[in-house]
Amino acid sequence: MPDSFLVRTTERLDLRRRGVFVGSAVRQGFRRVRGSLFPIVVAAFGASLAWLVAERVFGHTSPIFAPIAAWVCLGFKVDREPRKVAELGLGASVGVLIGELLTHFFDAGWWQIGVVLVVAACFGRFIDRGDLTTMQAGVNGIVIVGMSWLDAALGGVQSRWVEALIGVSVAFVIAVLLPRHPTSRPRRYATSALIALAEMLELIGRGLTTGDREVLGDVKAQRRVLTDVSDDWERTIKTARDVVGFNPALRRHRGEVAQLGRLFRLLRRAVRSAMLLERQAVGMTEEVGWMPEVGGLVSDTARAARLLADAVRTWSRPDRARALLLDTAAQLAPSQMRADYWRSVALMVLLRALVVDLLQMTGLSRDAARAALAETEGRPFADDDPERGPHASDDGASPLWG
Repeated sequence: MPDSFLVRTTERLDLRRRGVFVGSAVRQGFRRVRGSLFPIVVAAFGASLAWLVAERVFGHTSPIFAPIAAWVCLGFKVDREPRKVAELGLGASVGVLIGELLTHFFDAGWWQIGVVLVVAACFGRFIDRGDLTTMQAGVNGIVIVGMSWLDAALGGVQSRWVEALIGVSVAFVIAVLLPRHPTSRPRRYATSALIALAEMLELIGRGLTTGDREVLGDVKAQRRVLTDVSDDWERTIKTARDVVGFNPALRRHRGEVAQLGRLFRLLRRAVRSAMLLERQAVGMTEEVGWMPEVGGLVSDTARAARLLADAVRTWSRPDRARALLLDTAAQLAPSQMRADYWRSVALMVLLRALVVDLLQMTGLSRDAARAALAETEGRPFADDDPERGPHASDDGASPLWG
């Protein structure tokens, strides 16, 4: 009976933790769909327009490669990088051209497929170091060889290469002319990442306050969500950096992109601190039970992270988040804990490092954030993680929020 009860309890806990992860993953999925709906519509419009141009202007029958090229080149990003669109289009066009030349001189067959792949892949690797351009070149070459029978059935050979160029040209024009907000998606993912961090800290704070080890066990699922959304944020920052660097009309956004990059680096450091805090909280709660004095401070830090997420979402000064973090930092005095409460002291030291990271995210310099800690008084920050190392871009205050 006790064994079966333990099994049922374990199954319920596993189910609950899966629920935590699935719920967060579903919310992130809806956010991705909401963020990608407009670029999907634009890519579909571009593909339709490419077909129309190839059919009505150039007189091609069933110009399938025009919409394919446009769809592949435009993709599903709001901030499409024209240079990347051109590279993908060139790779697709090269594959189509090689396939056409080979089938024109040697017909179609098994060995032609191999030759097309080798030549097209070599061209793709020469054009771009990314895998997608090479894959597009090879795939389009295979399709051309495989569709050679269709050209014969239609009574002649159509220039599929011209169709591909039409699709690429339509995609490039859309990528250049479409109004863009290169920082909207990075800010949206930054907000999601900060909310995920706040949810993680809320679980840790609740577990420490109540001594509930099962709540602390749920943090692992939330950590996975935080890692996923952080990776998405990193990709959007890279795209935004490329877009504002390529388009002179968007250079006014460079400061905001740089600030988002700084926030991302600080978030990664904050996540490492939160993970260390979680691991220690689980072990110490198993030993001594609840630690409400530390749990309350962690919950305050979680509220500050949510306030910071609101500030990033509206791109406004995070004064409320900074005020709450400064108040929390002033309470992080390990010497005020009883000597036999060494576990609480250890957790408080980890929390100090996390609060410093979040204070820097509000725009303070590293020195100013450290000085806000209780009992610091301008001395070197002994609580800092030696693996973090100084980052020159993080030493000073934020140029926008400082």
